[in-house]
Amino acid sequence: MLTERPDRTVMNISQGKIAVLVDSTGYAILLPAIFNDFFTAMDDKIQLPPIGWFLKGVRYIALFVTVLMPSFYVAFTSYNPEILKLQITLLVAGSRATVPYPSFFEVLFMLLAMEFLTEASVRLPKAIGQTATTVGGLILGTAATEAGLVSNVMIILVAAVAITNFVIPINMMSSGIRVTKYLFIVLSILFGLVGIVLGMIAMILYLTSLRSFGQPYLRMFSMDWKRKGDQQSG
Repeated sequence: MLTERPDRTVMNISQGKIAVLVDSTGYAILLPAIFNDFFTAMDDKIQLPPIGWFLKGVRYIALFVTVLMPSFYVAFTSYNPEILKLQITLLVAGSRATVPYPSFFEVLFMLLAMEFLTEASVRLPKAIGQTATTVGGLILGTAATEAGLVSNVMIILVAAVAITNFVIPINMMSSGIRVTKYLFIVLSILFGLVGIVLGMIAMILYLTSLRSFGQPYLRMFSMDWKRKGDQQSG
């Protein structure tokens, strides 16, 4: 894990981890890093435990929304519309009545447009970056909807995906999630809902096989808890 925050570095060192300071950079490399570490914000440590657990639960919900919502949209509209309620199916079909191409092209078009806006916000000067991307997103969404290129439901979906992606506190994990959702979209294009389920199983199997400097990547407890437990058992 890369971090610029001294408080996160000190906290990880106190948990028995290693911090590598790289010369001529402002980052520290923290290792080992498990999956749960990327969803822990430093603000959680000053909250009451139930509030910290709730905030972390919100981030995990945001993870599933940003990764799976676009692929579910493609699967439900193109392959498995019978799974949704009739009212929702009719709502989505009516919203897409003027869209001249398949749902997967609509999803890819809007997600790539959002990626362009996100990258532009990083490269532009801070004084105009946020304003330019906000105005650009509003103009793009409104113009695309009025022209019949995308549906209103698609605009809501893209906004939800963008917002939930920004909920992830560590930029490294956020970038990885941005790429992962396209893998699930490809699976939904090829196999529908079955492809999404198989992709989730394959992803879980892959993550459980990972090790970060000897530590299981999906272990959900910090290293200091494990060390304290070993000391008590000893």
